[in-house]
Amino acid sequence: MCGIVGLLKWDGIAPEDVSRVRAAADVLTHRGPDGAGLYHDSHIALGFRRLKIIDLSPAGDQPMSNEDGSLWVVFNGEIYNYRELREELKAQGHTFKSQSDTEVLLHGYETWGEDMLPKLRGMFAFAIWSVREQKLFLARDPIGVKPLYFAERSGSIAFASEPKALFALRIKPEIDPVAIHQALTYRYVPAPRSGFKDVEKLPSGNLAVAAKGTLQYRKWWRLPQRQDPEYRGDLGVRSEFSADETNPSRLESENWVQGTLPWVFSSAHERRLGADVPIGLWLSGGIDSGLIAAYSKKPRPKFRSFCAGFPTSEYDERSFAKIISESCQSRHTDFEIPADVFKLLPQIVWHADEPFFDSSSLPTFVLAEKTKPHATVVLSGDGGDEAFCGYDRYVGMQLLERYKKTPALFRKLALAYVNWRYPTPSRQGWDRMLRWLEKCRLTEERGHHPYLAAMELFSEEQKAALYGDAMSEETDGDEPREILEGAILRARNALKPEGSEELPNALAPGVLQRADYETYLPGDVLHKVDRMSMAHGVEVRSPFLDVDLISFALSLPDSLKLPGKQTKPLLRKLAEKTLPPEVVHARKKGFGVPLDDWFRGPLQKIALQLFEESHLVSDKLFKPRFWESFWNEHQSGKAQHGERLYALLSLELWYRTFISGPVPVTRPEPLR
Repeated sequence: MCGIVGLLKWDGIAPEDVSRVRAAADVLTHRGPDGAGLYHDSHIALGFRRLKIIDLSPAGDQPMSNEDGSLWVVFNGEIYNYRELREELKAQGHTFKSQSDTEVLLHGYETWGEDMLPKLRGMFAFAIWSVREQKLFLARDPIGVKPLYFAERSGSIAFASEPKALFALRIKPEIDPVAIHQALTYRYVPAPRSGFKDVEKLPSGNLAVAAKGTLQYRKWWRLPQRQDPEYRGDLGVRSEFSADETNPSRLESENWVQGTLPWVFSSAHERRLGADVPIGLWLSGGIDSGLIAAYSKKPRPKFRSFCAGFPTSEYDERSFAKIISESCQSRHTDFEIPADVFKLLPQIVWHADEPFFDSSSLPTFVLAEKTKPHATVVLSGDGGDEAFCGYDRYVGMQLLERYKKTPALFRKLALAYVNWRYPTPSRQGWDRMLRWLEKCRLTEERGHHPYLAAMELFSEEQKAALYGDAMSEETDGDEPREILEGAILRARNALKPEGSEELPNALAPGVLQRADYETYLPGDVLHKVDRMSMAHGVEVRSPFLDVDLISFALSLPDSLKLPGKQTKPLLRKLAEKTLPPEVVHARKKGFGVPLDDWFRGPLQKIALQLFEESHLVSDKLFKPRFWESFWNEHQSGKAQHGERLYALLSLELWYRTFISGPVPVTRPEPLR
C-alpha cells in the first residue's frame, strides 16, 4: 500500500520535471511513510512513497524494474494471490530478486500483457512503463478499492494516487461545476470526474494505455452476467465450484448455499492474511466484521481488534463489538470519538481531495489514527451490505410496491398522523420509513426511478436555489439522476434472461446491488475508507470485496438473498453458527454521526461564521446566503438538515482549500 505519481512527456523530461515528481511524491508521504523512490529516463519520471507490508527489505522498494530494465512499475495495493502467480511464472523461466507482490506484476506483464489483469486477486492501482515500446500502462482493480487519477495536458500525461500530488506538478486546480452538481446529488463525485476540471479518475475495473502521444482507457472487468452460476467461470472462480455443485436446481437450494458460503467466505478471508507486519480488525459490532473476527480466531489467535464510537448510545456500537471480541477472544481496544471531532473537517477535506460529503469520514479518520500505533493492516467488513443485501433501502424498495397499492386516502391519513405525532423525523423509526416511502412514490410519479429517493441528498430544485448565475449556466443541461438510472438500466440488461427481451423488475434486489457496485460502493464507501485510512498509513482489506465472493453472491437468486424484510438473511444464518445471538439479531446502526445535534450546538458558531464569509458567494458561484433556508429550518426543528448543512460546509472548505488559494502540501490545521 503506497502512493504513486508519474509524469510522461512525449518531447522529453527536463531536470525540473524530475524535481517536481519527487516533490509530488512527498505530498503523498501519509500514504507511504516508510520510504521514497524515484526513476526517470528521457521521457518519464516515476515517484513513489512506500508503506512497508510485504518484503520489508530494500528489495521490495519501488519504482521496480525487471531483469533488463525494459519495464518499470509503481504499484499501490496488494496482490493476494501473488505466491501462486510467482510459482507459475518461475515455472516459465522467470527469476525473482524479491519476495514482494510488486515483482509479480512486472513478470506477469512480460508474459501475459493485459491478460494478466483477470489473473490478479487483490486491490490495486499501478503504472507500468515499457522503455522499449515507449508505452505507459495503467490499471485499477475491479471494484475500485485503490484510486488512480490522471490529467492530460499538451504533450504530457500525469497520474497519481491523489489529485493533490498532480497539483504539485504545476497542474492548476480548477473547479468542475458539473462535478459539484453531481456531488450535491450523491455525496460523492461519480467517476470519471474528480471535482477538478480536466482531472479524471480512472473508473474501477478500467485500464488505460498511453502511446504515441495519446491516452485511451476502457473496461477490463465487469460484474458477472445474469444470475447464472456458469458466469462465475469468467471471473476465475476456483475449480472447487464443480459443475455438479453449481447446477442451477441445486443453486436454489438454501442448504447448498449454506454449505458453500462458509468455504467462499473463508477463502476470501484467508487471502487477506498475508503480511510481514501486524494485522488487526476493525470491529463495528455488526455481523460483517463479526464474521471476520470469528474466522480470524483460528489462523491468528489473540488478534488485535479496534472499535470507535460516540458517547451517545444512538451512535455507538462498542458494546456489541465488545461482545464479539469476548466471543472470539481478540485483544480488543475501543476508542471514544471526541465530541469536537468536527474540528478535523479541514483535514478530512484535504485528504478526501474531491468534494465528498459522507460524514462517516470523521469517525473513520479517528479510528485509523488510533489504530496505527498497533497495526499497519486491518481487516474490515466493507462490501458486505452490497454482496448480501444488507441495506434497509433494499427492503424498502420491496415494500414500495405494497405501499403504492395502499388507497391514497389511507396514505394521506397515515402521513398526516406521522407529521403531527413526529414533527421531527426519527433516525430509524417507522415514521422515517413512511416518509421515505412517500418520497420514493413521488419520485417515481415524476418519471424517475424511486431508488433515487434513497440516494439523493439535494433535489434538483434545492440545488437550483443554491446556485448563482455562473454555476447555473455551467450545469445547465446536466442531469445527475441519469448516472444512477443508467447504472440501474445496465443492471437490468445484465440480468435479462437469455433469449428474452423482457427486463427484470427495476426494484429487484439483484438490480439494486449491481447499481451500487457501479456507483455508491466505489464512489462513496471505498473512497472514504481509502482516504481516511491512508491518511495515517493504515491499509484496509475486506474479504467482502473479493471478486470470487462477489461473483458467488450475485449468482444467487433474489428469493434467497432477500426473501422477506430482514436484511442479509444468508449472512445471519452463517453468523448464527459463530457469533452470539444478541449480535446476530441486533438492528444495524452504521457509522453514524450526530450531525443534527452538532449544527444546533457545538458546530453552530463555527459553521455560521464560515457561511457568512463564504468564498463560494464572493466568487459568485452560489447565491448570497445560500445556506440560510436550510439553516433556519434546521434550527427551528422544522426539518433535519444536518446532512445537507454538512455537505455545504464541506464544500465551502473544499473550495477554500483547493480552488480559492494555494493548495496545502501538508495536512492543514483543525478548525478553531
